[in-house]
Amino acid sequence: MKRYRGKLPPLDGLIFFEAAARHGSFSDAAGELLVTQTAVSKRVRQLEDHLGVALFLRSGRVIELTAEGRKLAEQSAILLDFAENLLSSIAGRADAPVRISANSAISLFWLAPRLKVFGLSDQACAVEMVSSDQPAALMDPDNDISIQHGTGDWQDRIVLQLFPDVLVPVISASLAQELELAPHQPLAGIQPALRPPLLNFARVTPDWSNWNNWGGMGDLTGWALRDCRTYARSVGAALEGQGIALANPHILSEELRSGRLLQLAPAQESMRHAYFLTYPRTRGLRPEAQRLHDFLVT
Repeated sequence: MKRYRGKLPPLDGLIFFEAAARHGSFSDAAGELLVTQTAVSKRVRQLEDHLGVALFLRSGRVIELTAEGRKLAEQSAILLDFAENLLSSIAGRADAPVRISANSAISLFWLAPRLKVFGLSDQACAVEMVSSDQPAALMDPDNDISIQHGTGDWQDRIVLQLFPDVLVPVISASLAQELELAPHQPLAGIQPALRPPLLNFARVTPDWSNWNNWGGMGDLTGWALRDCRTYARSVGAALEGQGIALANPHILSEELRSGRLLQLAPAQESMRHAYFLTYPRTRGLRPEAQRLHDFLVT
């Protein structure tokens, strides 16, 4: 019997090489693959020996792709993506839950109520929600659908805008009453002695807006900033009457409609950013994920 694949190297060597080429580091590739740096270096060396060419120029811990390495890196990434998608389509269980990711605020205040309605409907299927404020977790390739904040310019994803990126200061009804504040009242009109803390969350991406760079705030002198561990917690603290949070009224529509939160100051809308429902262009959506996607956009 002829061995038509006899010239192929061990394909796991391509996985180690592709990770090292993508990170530009054996140690970072080892961290991703949960192996030692020595294991990555050894597998790459075996691949080089099989091909008879150097794929990296090495200078201590610094590595740089050779011309042959750059050519292989471009093609191996495509090959591994194709193999992953093919195997996933074959091995995936029909009853595997649909994974949808979103940041903590969208998950709690916008997505969870809709998933409840979806789960009670004729369109229902098993759903796993991934809630995180870390971009890498939201873009995990295991996620079927991801709600993303940005410009929508993701070439590898199908995108559909959900709602614009609008930020308004929000305060609990009880604290507004205590401070004698009216809806849409400018923050500058609050007397310095009565100013509650501004509930803040650290910027996790360059385009993330908080009190430090929100266009409607201006000078923060005289305001106390209170940092929160998650963005959702800043909203939770506002609901508890502990200060003023920045929030998107589309995400907190129910809290604003019910009067649990009141809007202060005029809204500031981003001209570049919005929230999008996205999924991988190459993989598409299986039927269960398509039903959830269609439900969320109707």
